[in-house]
Amino acid sequence: MTKLNNISPELLARLPVLASRWRAGECDAAEFAALYFFHWQIAIYGQAFASRKRKHDPRPDAAVWLKVLETAEGERLRPLLLDWLERYQFRGVIGNVPVALLQWLRGAWPLILREDIPSPRDILRWQARGTRAATVITAWPRAREPVLNKSDAFAFFRHDLEHAYKFYHSPALYAGQCAFFARLEAAVDRGVFAPYIHEAEFVIRFHYLMSDMNTHPEHSRQYLRAILIEFYRRRESKAHTEWLSAEAERAIEEVMRDVHAVTPLPSDGVGQGPSALLRWELTPPSERLSA
Repeated sequence: MTKLNNISPELLARLPVLASRWRAGECDAAEFAALYFFHWQIAIYGQAFASRKRKHDPRPDAAVWLKVLETAEGERLRPLLLDWLERYQFRGVIGNVPVALLQWLRGAWPLILREDIPSPRDILRWQARGTRAATVITAWPRAREPVLNKSDAFAFFRHDLEHAYKFYHSPALYAGQCAFFARLEAAVDRGVFAPYIHEAEFVIRFHYLMSDMNTHPEHSRQYLRAILIEFYRRRESKAHTEWLSAEAERAIEEVMRDVHAVTPLPSDGVGQGPSALLRWELTPPSERLSA
């Protein structure tokens, strides 16, 4: 759990009040997300919550910023949030997070604000349609408790924004991810993965692919192939040095075709099928010629 300064319990107890402003329409989703971010930053780090990017800008003052945030509303709020996010850097936060907030506030990255934890299937559906969600938990003291594998609600929120950056920042990569997730969703809907979802180990990795893997689509395809190979290794009790059965090889190829993700196999005599390719990738270069 994040270590908080003395002011933090009272400050974080205001989160439900901020949420009520959003629900009442006093601010939109992106503005509320930025308010949530600033309140958490100050709660955690106090006066050391931010620093200037340029020397001619005024030093950030936590008390002043909180006072301004309490009174700013309507047309004043968004320019203020944009200005601060552009001109300051924030302690303990990677630069992708304020960039995601900026782009959300500008309307460039259409994120969905949620107060619950979406299922991997929900996230897959949204990504196939070109968006992602960011979760804000405001109930006190629930917000200070772990959320899935993150230490608290703020860590989970930052994680969502980090993924938003990975999803949107490159137009070409964004298009490729959307296309991959659309094909994956269609395959799930057709029941392509029905033979695999009874096994808990596979489900954990498949849910990760669905909801927590924003990368080049070729990397995602390779990951899908790898978890299918590992599924059949467990099922057939095969070591990493052993070939899978021809039946398993065919099943993997069928799944990869169903998601339009067939990858060329090596032609250097290592063997055929996806398990052969995985073995090839794990073979040290010095040993490949004799494989």
